[in-house]
Formats: sequence, C-alpha cells, structure tokens
Amino acid sequence: MPLHETTPSAGPDPISIRDVAATAGVSIATVSRVINDSPAVAAATAAKVREVITRLGYVPNPMAKVFSSRESHIIGLALPRFHGEFMTWLLHGADEEATQLGYHLMMTTIAKSEDGTARSHIVGSLLIDALLVVITEQDDPLAEDVLASGVPTVVLDTDMSKQGLDSVILDNERGTREAVDHLLRWVEPASLYFVGGPPQNYDTQQRAKGFTAALEARGWQVTPEQIEMGDYSLEWGKEWAIRMSRRGKLSGAVLAANDKIACGIMHAAGDLKVSVPDQLRVIGFNDSQISRLVRPRLSTVALPMAEMGALAVRTLVRRIEHPHAEVHCTKLPTKLLIRESSTAVHF
Repeated sequence: MPLHETTPSAGPDPISIRDVAATAGVSIATVSRVINDSPAVAAATAAKVREVITRLGYVPNPMAKVFSSRESHIIGLALPRFHGEFMTWLLHGADEEATQLGYHLMMTTIAKSEDGTARSHIVGSLLIDALLVVITEQDDPLAEDVLASGVPTVVLDTDMSKQGLDSVILDNERGTREAVDHLLRWVEPASLYFVGGPPQNYDTQQRAKGFTAALEARGWQVTPEQIEMGDYSLEWGKEWAIRMSRRGKLSGAVLAANDKIACGIMHAAGDLKVSVPDQLRVIGFNDSQISRLVRPRLSTVALPMAEMGALAVRTLVRRIEHPHAEVHCTKLPTKLLIRESSTAVHF
C-alpha cells in the first residue's frame, strides 16, 4: 500500500491519494507535496487540496511522515524482472556512486501484476531513504505508486518529470538520427527501415520518433511499412527479415531497436543469402557483447548505462537533501559505433 494511504475500517472503497488528485483537479505529485507541507505549491492550490482531503475524508498515512524524518543511508533500486546485460552496467554505476556518497544499494525486481497494483515491496519499505526505479512505459501505474508513497524517487529510462518525478534518460532521438544519417550515405530514404521492440516501450517509441524525424528532415514521408514493432528478441528480428524477403524487400538498410533484433535480422539474412553489408546494412542499439561477437561485427548505438546509474544516484541524493527543488529530466548522449555491418570499410 502506498505510504500516504490507509485503509478505513468501514466501506469497500477506501479514499486514495488518486481520488484526492482527481477531485481537486491536480496531479498526485501536487497532493503529495501538500501533504508534506512543501512550499512549492501555491497557497490557493494547497488550500483547495486540503479542502478536498477534508471533504473526502482522506487520511494520509502517518508513517510517511516517520519516513521523512529518519535516515537509513540505503537506496533502493528496482529493476524489471527480466533485464539485459546493459542493466548490469547501470547497477554497477549506481552501486559505485552510492558507495562514494556514503549510501548502500538494495536491489529488487519489479514483478508485473494483472491488477496494476504496486509490484515492488521495496516501494513502501521504511528500510530505504530513497528509490531508483527503472520504468519502461510512460503509463506504468508504478509511477503513481511511488509518488503516493512520498519516497524520494528518480526514474530511469522513461521521462516522468511531468508526473513530478526526477528522471534520467537516454537521448534516443539523437542516437537514432546519427544512425539514420550514417545509413543514408548509402541508401535512399525509401529503402531504410526501423524494426522496434514493444510498441508501448518508451525507448522504442523515442527511437521510432527519431527515425521519423530524421527522414522527414530529408523531405521523406515515412510509410507504415518502414516502421514495425515487435519485441526485443532474436526471433522477432528473424521474423521481420523473413517477411521482408518474401516481399522481395530485404535490401537497403535497417535500424533495429536493440542488438538482439539486429542480430536476428543478420542471422536470417545469412540463411537467405542476403549479404551484410553489401545488400543490407544493419545497425543495432546497446553495444551489447553479442554485437562484437557476430560476423560481420554489428554497428550499434552505445548507451552510457554505468554513467546513467551514477547520475541517477547523484540526482537522488540531491533530491534527499533538497526535497522541494524543481523536478528535472536529464538526457545522456549516446554514441554511434560504426563496424562492418553497416559499411564495407573495416575499422
């Protein structure tokens, strides 16, 4: 249960912080600030929220106040249950930075629930001073749960600043634009494709957005066939390549949303006797180990995951020390690594 909420003894539908926010016409973050007496909320807005709290009979959990007055020097890190090697680098960077700043890192995984309730026990834990959480979808209800908890929180991988949470994200659009510009040195816009991961995934959405913007900047209107979504797997990459081959269109260039998809495409291309990069140029994302093991070696957009983890910890410690500071979203630059899968020149 979120730290600001208690369950009344009577009635099947207890009043929640979400009910207060909806009735007052403000965000959950604003209600949380009013409950915690933040000076960042205008007096008139604060008065309105307090009036709604009284009228609805909402009772903030006093343990949230207890939380704000104690220190454990423990930072929680909540990761998706199934995460790739790039999350290991994030954990490494966060752990090193936390140690340097006098904090310990407590890691947990986020288990998906069908009813949309909070899925990580660490969110409401009084053992932690603050929380780092990896959220991959902008409409994830977990964001509301951590806001309602009152726990200082930094979100990684998705911009939640408008919802009231500090965020550290990748500059996906810039990385995509650099990859597209590189590929357009050899192919026409009509022969360039983007193969994404899950359509609801924030990184995939931002990379697709960058792909579209880069081609539109060249005066080309992207067709539906040029952008397809699936999942972050080798199998999806193979499936896409086989389907394009049947259409007679497995040529030109493709930007994949991660290295697994890209390697799946290259594997299928090899089986189909389509030469990479002579007939099909391929770029992935992540600079994972597999990108350096396949032949030809995979061009990829490298992501500064260790730096992301370290920066998230620094941002979180600043939030602990300055709880009423303005909420920020910080973008970290990516780096295009050109290898043999996108150019015949060996580096």
